[in-house]
Amino acid sequence: MKPAMKYLVVWIVTLVLAVQVVLVLYYVKPEVFSMLNPSAAAPAPVTVKRADSLVAEVDTIRAEQKDSSSSISTSPVMMTASDDTLKALAARLEVEIRKEASLEQKLTAHNAAADSIHAKEIKGKAKLIELMSPEDAARLLKNLQLNVAKEVLMAVKKKQAGKILSAMEPRLAARMIQ
Repeated sequence: MKPAMKYLVVWIVTLVLAVQVVLVLYYVKPEVFSMLNPSAAAPAPVTVKRADSLVAEVDTIRAEQKDSSSSISTSPVMMTASDDTLKALAARLEVEIRKEASLEQKLTAHNAAADSIHAKEIKGKAKLIELMSPEDAARLLKNLQLNVAKEVLMAVKKKQAGKILSAMEPRLAARMIQ
C-alpha cells in the first residue's frame, strides 16, 4: 500500500470514529447539542461504517420507547418527533453508506490501476537491465532503492539475473536475494 493511501485510510477511520463519538454523545447528552445551537432540531449528517449496528440500535430504541410508553407519560407529539428524528437519521445513514461504498469501489479501482502501472514500470526497467552488460546492470541496481532493485532483478530472466548478481559486491548480492 502506498504511503498516501495509508494516510487516506487512517483519515477515513479517524473520521468514522469521530462520527461515532458524536452520535454517542448526541444520544447520551443531547443537552450539549441544544446549548451549541438551540434552534437546530436535527443532528449533523453522519458517516458510519457499521451501519447495521446503528440501525439495530435505532430499532432497539424504538422498541424501548414502545415498552416504556405505558410507564412514562409522554405526549404523542414528542414520540412522533422522536420517531421522525430517528427516521431522518436512518435515511441519512443509508445515503452515507451508499457514498462510502462508492468511495471504496473507486479506491479499489485506483489501487488496481496504480499496481498495474507499477508492474509495467518494473517490466520496462527489467527489459533495459537485460540489455546491459552484467557489470553495468549491477552498478545501476546498486544505485536504486533496495526494494525497487529487488523487484527489477526478479523480473529479469534468471540467467541474466545470476550474471548480474555475480557482478555485484557479495553483501549487496546477499541483500538482493533475501
